[in-house]
Amino acid sequence: MRRVAAITAWVALAAALNLLAWMQDPFSIWVLIPLLLFIAAGVAWFVTALRASAGRAMLQGRAVGGINAVLSSALFLGICMVLYALASAWDVSWDLTREGRRQLAPQTVQVLQGMTREVNVTCFFINVHDELVLIARDKTMRFLEQCRKYTDLLKVELLDPHIDRPRLDALNVTHTSPQGTVVVSAGARQRVITLSGGSPRLEERDFTNALINVLRDAEPKVCFLTGHNERDILDESAGGASMLGNLLAGESYRPERIAIKITDPEVPHDCNVLVINNPSGDLHPQELFAIEEYLRHGGRMFLLLDPWRSVRQTPGGEVLRPWLEERYGIRIGSDIVVTDRYEKMWEEELTTDNVPFQHLDEGFMEYRGAFNAEHPVTRGFAQSMVLQAARTVRPAEKVPDGVIVTPLLRSKPYYWAERDVARFAQTGQAQRNEGDEPGPLPLAVAAVARCDAVPGGGRPREARIIVVGDSDITSNNGLAVPGNFNFVLNAFAWLTEHEELIAIRPTGKETPPLFLSPMQKRAVTWISVLLTAQLVAAAGLTMRWLRRKHQ
Repeated sequence: MRRVAAITAWVALAAALNLLAWMQDPFSIWVLIPLLLFIAAGVAWFVTALRASAGRAMLQGRAVGGINAVLSSALFLGICMVLYALASAWDVSWDLTREGRRQLAPQTVQVLQGMTREVNVTCFFINVHDELVLIARDKTMRFLEQCRKYTDLLKVELLDPHIDRPRLDALNVTHTSPQGTVVVSAGARQRVITLSGGSPRLEERDFTNALINVLRDAEPKVCFLTGHNERDILDESAGGASMLGNLLAGESYRPERIAIKITDPEVPHDCNVLVINNPSGDLHPQELFAIEEYLRHGGRMFLLLDPWRSVRQTPGGEVLRPWLEERYGIRIGSDIVVTDRYEKMWEEELTTDNVPFQHLDEGFMEYRGAFNAEHPVTRGFAQSMVLQAARTVRPAEKVPDGVIVTPLLRSKPYYWAERDVARFAQTGQAQRNEGDEPGPLPLAVAAVARCDAVPGGGRPREARIIVVGDSDITSNNGLAVPGNFNFVLNAFAWLTEHEELIAIRPTGKETPPLFLSPMQKRAVTWISVLLTAQLVAAAGLTMRWLRRKHQ
């Protein structure tokens, strides 16, 4: 009787677990029947075991041993549950995903840790069984939970837009996505993020930009100079700069196009940064006069010049480059940086190796690979940049008093400065001569200049200038390189004195989700949970039967 009860209990338990794995319903009648049979057979076995051991000594006999085994198993199961609870509370994980969803970008962490006021994140997801909605909701809440580890000022709330319609109206949200909508707000500032696509989720870049926007009290105005065939922020072609305008708007800048009138030369007073992005012709002296007045009162300028452009000079000669060298100690070379080691160059551009160059004696400690290790724009930079064609930009031999010029970027040691740019542009070939300047060559500088007193007795600001010998890093193609767009946006953060935004920014890469049919889900659950355990149990029973048979 006891053996029949034991066999019945184990068979009923196996049947109940297998049916539960396939039917995914613990209250199904087909799951409850074998489960109740297992309980009844277990009680019957327990009662018969007690009766069989009633006339025997304590702790003797097979029945008592069986009871002890059951109690020991229950105790072991309890210990395992306690250990599992402790392991769950110990928040340690390893990121093995290609998209890196278990780690936040340095800029996101920096913004979260620097928060000084409360930010509310209201997530609206429809309570349905749609696969895309469930994926978007789970990914969003998992990401926000990761963010909350770095600050107590982030308040997250999950709502249904159909049930909690008054909350949606109170936030003045007029359009929501069926796959989810996230509202980030702080005080009177608010950003709405709608989730969409084949793999919907709250992208880290969108969330970080929304945080920056709601935490800022103002939007710095970035003015792009026009009138000289500059790289245009309205141009969506591969060589245009529309992506730059979008990136700036995402980080709460206000990009605008301006032109300096010759009859009334003036840079707008509310301009926070003036951008001159690769003009094909030289500037007019009146334009230069307006820029000088702007910088003299604490203005900021970002200048990018390619070596390919032939500058059309005014009758009085070239004005832009001589003015920069004389007034701010920035010398822009009439050259192009080239190398004959194309294979080696290509191999190294694919890496992020920023170890300082070997066998250099002068100033190598100031750099980390190609980047200045001390300046805020490039300090701690750990990404590769790709400059398609660059000219040298360096401090002048004589820097004016009150001006500090710091190199930011430099080439690899095996480059040199080719002075015959016209021949190189025609033939595509360059030959290193004895008089050519060898690398490493400076490619970008940052300058700080002491300014005149502000009218009204205010504290004088310092003028800040960044000059780069290549404008391709701001093109739509160039900004696809993470190192390029991080350097460019770090430059704007330094120019506007928002150095808390200088960091490596999040990317938008993600592995598309794998959708499984209901039958595939059940098969995965059954194979991973039950089939393996049953195979082990079957192997054990087989070994026991063979051993008893041959004894």
